[in-house]
Amino acid sequence: MTIKDVAKKAGVSISTASYALNDRPNVHPQTRERVLKAAEELNYFPNAHARNLKSQKSRNIGVFINGFGGPIYSDLLEGINLELQKKNYNIIVSSGKSSSVMLRQRSVDAAIVFDEKIPNEDIIRFSRRQPIVVLDRVLQGENIYSSMIENERLVYEFILTIVKEKGYKNITYVSGPKNSVYGMDRYKGFLKALEELNIKNHNFIQCDFTINSGYEAGFNMIENNQIPDLVYSANDEMAIGVIKAFNEKNIEIPNRVAVAGFDGIYITDYTTPKLTTIAINYFEWGRQLAGFLTRVLNNISVYPLVNPEAKVVIKESV
Repeated sequence: MTIKDVAKKAGVSISTASYALNDRPNVHPQTRERVLKAAEELNYFPNAHARNLKSQKSRNIGVFINGFGGPIYSDLLEGINLELQKKNYNIIVSSGKSSSVMLRQRSVDAAIVFDEKIPNEDIIRFSRRQPIVVLDRVLQGENIYSSMIENERLVYEFILTIVKEKGYKNITYVSGPKNSVYGMDRYKGFLKALEELNIKNHNFIQCDFTINSGYEAGFNMIENNQIPDLVYSANDEMAIGVIKAFNEKNIEIPNRVAVAGFDGIYITDYTTPKLTTIAINYFEWGRQLAGFLTRVLNNISVYPLVNPEAKVVIKESV
């Protein structure tokens, strides 16, 4: 069946049938109902690929992330998806090599990249015709926009303030992977604060952003009798693991050791004690990113793309 058959059965022109099937506003409701009924009776489905070739638009937005684990991605994606649905766009989420393939093949109208493994060349090539927002690097280009968490500044200000207030001297930093740009920027902020505080030494523990790795780090501190005044974790999940290890060995938090993290994920309200953290509003960030891209795609006056909201949330762990 083709759209010509649908139009004939409904007694309308091909263009009217097309408008009705694509939910365009300039079709009388009774006519739309007649076209849709004819399409259903003929078991007709529009050929999305052919329509995209004709319009050169897929109404798909690609969101390319480096993995699907962890709560921050769920909040970010939920914000993006909610806003895209309002504007009648679809979200396509991908990770790994398939993300680069989709960029090279221009399978989406625009993209949001939160995956440092995607090469700069693929992003620049895609941006020659379509807009792209990068969340994990600073990259110059006509259709390239950037919005990033101010990791270095936020950690610097937090450590500086909390150490001055509480007087911590012996501090341990629990790090994410070395290939994480965000993780390394947070460590830079940490080092900058210690230098300003004239704290010469600290312990550094390499982990992988997971609760299990944080748990192992906490357990090793206990086993090696290296419990500091403050454990600062590059994300909340590792901090939760550290707290779990300390709780199991009856290491009192914050009386014996303080623990703090980064991200502000919802489960920090359910730890004992509740975790002090630098909270990012990932849901609102995703909503703003999607709103920005849809305005760019539709040539609507674009407001400046800003960095996500962040705030220090002091709870019970420091």
